[in-house]
Amino acid sequence: MARRANRSSRAAGRREVVLLSRAALLVMSGASERELAAWEREELIAPVEHAGVGGETLYDRETLRRIRVIRTLADELEVNLPGIGVILNLLDQFDG
Repeated sequence: MARRANRSSRAAGRREVVLLSRAALLVMSGASERELAAWEREELIAPVEHAGVGGETLYDRETLRRIRVIRTLADELEVNLPGIGVILNLLDQFDG
């Protein structure tokens, strides 16, 4: 689904994983908790891991990118959630 490592600007060939908390993801994406929950139910996005004692939900940069695509499709192009799912699946096929 989502790529978990990105190229580091410090060293070519090294991979760096950047994880975001749920709160940080909401702030950076501008999405609401309700939207995020709906997209997770529809399996448009998914956390990459649950860490720590409390099992904090963590997301990667790819999830942030996907949310921006989802918001563009929903808000600007008025695509419904099933349609967004189809479009994301097609984009995933081209990416990987």
